[in-house]
Amino acid sequence: MLLHGKKRWFPRRFHFNVPRLPRPLPTASARRATGNIANSQLASSQPRRRYIAYGLGGALALGCLDEGFRRCLEFWVVVFPLWCHYFWVDKVSHRKDGPKGNEQRDAEFCKLHARYSPIIRRATLYMRGFYLKAAQLVSTRDDFLPEIYLEWTRKLQDEVPMTLSSEQAKQVIAKELRLNSVEDVLVDWQDEPIGTASIGQVYKARLKSTGEEVAIKVQVPKAERMFRADISCLKMFTYMAIPWAYENMREIEKLFETEFDYMEEFRNLEAMRTNLLPSWGHKIYIPRPIPELCSRHVLGMELLKGEKFVTAVRKRLKPLAEQRGMTVEEYEEEQMEALRTGKRKAESAAWLHWKMTLWHWWRRLCGNRSDLEPIDVGGIFEMLMSIHGQQVLKDGCFNADPHPGNILMLEDGKTLGLIDFGQVMYVPVEFRIKLAKLMLALSRRSPPDVARCESEIGVKRKYYKEDVQYRICSFWLDRDDEEITQGRNIFDLMVWGEAEDPVLALPEGYYLACRCSVTLRSTALAFGVRVSTAEYWRPYAEDLLRKHGHIV
Repeated sequence: MLLHGKKRWFPRRFHFNVPRLPRPLPTASARRATGNIANSQLASSQPRRRYIAYGLGGALALGCLDEGFRRCLEFWVVVFPLWCHYFWVDKVSHRKDGPKGNEQRDAEFCKLHARYSPIIRRATLYMRGFYLKAAQLVSTRDDFLPEIYLEWTRKLQDEVPMTLSSEQAKQVIAKELRLNSVEDVLVDWQDEPIGTASIGQVYKARLKSTGEEVAIKVQVPKAERMFRADISCLKMFTYMAIPWAYENMREIEKLFETEFDYMEEFRNLEAMRTNLLPSWGHKIYIPRPIPELCSRHVLGMELLKGEKFVTAVRKRLKPLAEQRGMTVEEYEEEQMEALRTGKRKAESAAWLHWKMTLWHWWRRLCGNRSDLEPIDVGGIFEMLMSIHGQQVLKDGCFNADPHPGNILMLEDGKTLGLIDFGQVMYVPVEFRIKLAKLMLALSRRSPPDVARCESEIGVKRKYYKEDVQYRICSFWLDRDDEEITQGRNIFDLMVWGEAEDPVLALPEGYYLACRCSVTLRSTALAFGVRVSTAEYWRPYAEDLLRKHGHIV
């Protein structure tokens, strides 16, 4: 056997036990020399530690000069201790089905909510950016957040505090449109914005050339950089704390790639008008963009005269409240409480539509007709579901963010105005065909077919459990009744699905179609209306498959 090119003279398996001699004790001089060496090493290490500390401090200070790093640091300073406290209660001190019982667990969580909700609210309003957008997104469902959080997140849907002053907005417009002054093209400028969102603000003015009233959407400076930093930070948090939401966050990040370019929204508006108005123009309206008022950070469009859909519904509750001898506010609170506690169940959109139609006829026969007739919310949500089914399956171009703040009731009291098309997704026909097959499987309520179609569309799971595929897919793309949720709220349902069969990857566009479905259904549920996405999207799925030669 060779070792470094030379032949060994003993076999490797042999071992020689050589007795060890005791080490001699060091002399006093040796001890002093060793001590001097140690002291010199300690003295030389102290400057190095000091330099390392200075370097880390300097790096942190320089990082804080970068707004993205500073916002991320602020997020973790607020959220990490809060998350640790929630985690401790959830997994250690008051774990589910633990010795302290679920009643004590619920009571402990109520204390946490009361303690931390004001902190999260202040941080959200201070930091704004994507954190504000995230608060709007999660407030569309009553079963995702505790009520104490919902109280203030709901208000952010249409009561976002201002960021830009009127003068700052004018400066942005003048710079973007290369004008000496805004007054060169606009007159009758109103200093108070008519709309405020997480990215920009909308102002009312009049075109100097034609006298037409217009709405001017102005993007907040540095909004794009701020949002990108926020989304990256939230991706880290969801990966750690909410694993089932991580893939969703990645899809949202992709969608925001284009939302900061208002020229892209300009093209989206034109596409939506072309696709929808020929079929639905008698029931909805989409504002016309004005090319000379458009740039990357400014979007001008015709002004739609009306009010937020939610506000219009509340105003028209008066006849129903009077029948009960209550104010509108009391009646609305009673209905919301009944829905939250289960005393009142959400009813199907079709049934509510017929009930409201009969109620209107009865009032007319009795001579009780008024200008503030209640709105047929059942019929409206039937229409909205069909409109978005056309967008997703027929047009391949859909608004992925149809939250209630983007729906107006125009002055005639009948026509809906659809606004804010910054988050529009374009999907190829191959994806739409696979989605159409999945929608038909959901409408048949066939678990094997749903599981197969979900796999074919490109959803990758760890185990491919049929029951989990059916229930989670049904929640996202069809319904969330007792059969699907089995008494769980949305958060617990997603946690259950992640524990049973984690999602490893989603095809592009899939989550955003799911989000469109859930947002519409969640908005309807807030009004006591229950809809099935598959029911209203099925005709478009069948037409698409027939068009491309597939057997329905």
